[in-house]
Amino acid sequence: MKPNFNRFFNITSYAICLVFLLWLKPDMYEFINPNYVYICIFIYLSAATLHFLLGEKGNWLRIDLFFILGFSIVHFQWPFMYSFSDIVPENYWDIFVDDYLINYTTWLSAIGGVCFLIGYGLYSPNRKKVPKILDANYNYKKLLLFTASVFVLFLLFAGRNFLTGGVYKGEGGSAAGGGISKYFALLFQVGLILSTGLIIYKNKKNYKGNLIKWFLGLDKLYLVIVVVYIVLFLLIGDRGGPLTLILTILLLVGSFVRKFKFYEVVLLTILGGFIMTLIGLGRSEASGFEIFTAGSEKFENSTGYDTTVELANSVRTLNASVAEVPNNHNYFYGSLWITQLLSPIPFAQSAYMDLMDLEWFEIDSSGYITYLVLGKYPTWGLGTSLIADIYLNFGLIGVLFFMLVLGILIKKLSLELNQPSNYKWFIMAITIGGISFYYGRSNYLMSFRDIIWGFLFFRFLVKTSKMNVKKTLSI
Repeated sequence: MKPNFNRFFNITSYAICLVFLLWLKPDMYEFINPNYVYICIFIYLSAATLHFLLGEKGNWLRIDLFFILGFSIVHFQWPFMYSFSDIVPENYWDIFVDDYLINYTTWLSAIGGVCFLIGYGLYSPNRKKVPKILDANYNYKKLLLFTASVFVLFLLFAGRNFLTGGVYKGEGGSAAGGGISKYFALLFQVGLILSTGLIIYKNKKNYKGNLIKWFLGLDKLYLVIVVVYIVLFLLIGDRGGPLTLILTILLLVGSFVRKFKFYEVVLLTILGGFIMTLIGLGRSEASGFEIFTAGSEKFENSTGYDTTVELANSVRTLNASVAEVPNNHNYFYGSLWITQLLSPIPFAQSAYMDLMDLEWFEIDSSGYITYLVLGKYPTWGLGTSLIADIYLNFGLIGVLFFMLVLGILIKKLSLELNQPSNYKWFIMAITIGGISFYYGRSNYLMSFRDIIWGFLFFRFLVKTSKMNVKKTLSI
């Protein structure tokens, strides 16, 4: 089928799915119906399957694939398992919160997912306009030295509990290190992701058929930082940062260096999921290479779906949100996003809290949900999820609108990873691409600070020549 017909067919099919879901809208509070839950999930999965069947097949390492995969696990794994096989979580009430909410929360997730697919299908660039292509004639050395420096500072100030994995064994500390090291960690992560994008893009034409040889030919200081960071953090038990970096590298390689087939992505996903599961299971018992031994012993007694259960458990944040809002508390109408918008400015969040006399749980959805479930003095946090974050702020209308906008944005960023037109879109693409798998369990504006800081880093730490305009057949 021709591209224009494919696009028309996709959008029409998604619209039909949306109409069906709107027609099937349940009451917010009604007894759980496994058949109804299954129907909602089936409609969403049908739309998602169509998205992949009629979408790009040249390269399967894409932002949209990892976003949809992560989003689906977070919002649908437990409802699907309950409706299809009657398997429920051991901590049933902690995850489902209230049986009478599951029909509505599953429907809300399904309609949000379909709106994302509609937005993704709607965006189509102007093919008549000759696009700009990002010039690779830049010098990233200053940025790389800055990144290496803040990494060293982070290690110096992180504290023993973090560097020995004690934070995951209940010995205190935080996953980001302690005190000022948290800020060094943020600066390092932004610098490393930006350096990764610039280095891979600059060396994309050096690929000669051997991916390992090509990767080892990259900047030596960069390779040292990457290896030390990934190995050290994984052996500590911290998976988030290394996974973001690895996914960023894979997306860039798939876009600029070598296309990945479907089976290759499946194998990489299974292997990565297995390794991350072992680390997650073993980090509370050991650190270093022993973390894999401890994880293997626990894995033998686990079930097949434990690989994704940590992600899937995030659905409780949506269930808890709908249980509270709007019956007991009005929608927040964007007030839970203000601190995210202020996050690029150092100390602006704390100043805003003092000015408005806000409690810690009144500034974002993850804090509010933690407060709802664990009270005012919790010892750990529940986090949030994408649909829950939007719902708490703007309700159903917000879910429809902001998921549509997100679909348009992800489509634009996917195209930018194929042919980056300028550094701003390129930075947005690599920043959001790196967290695409975990986006489903985050707040809507999670990447805002990193994007703004990325712009600033590029502006002041990367020496560029004037961008050239080159002709190309299509975007």
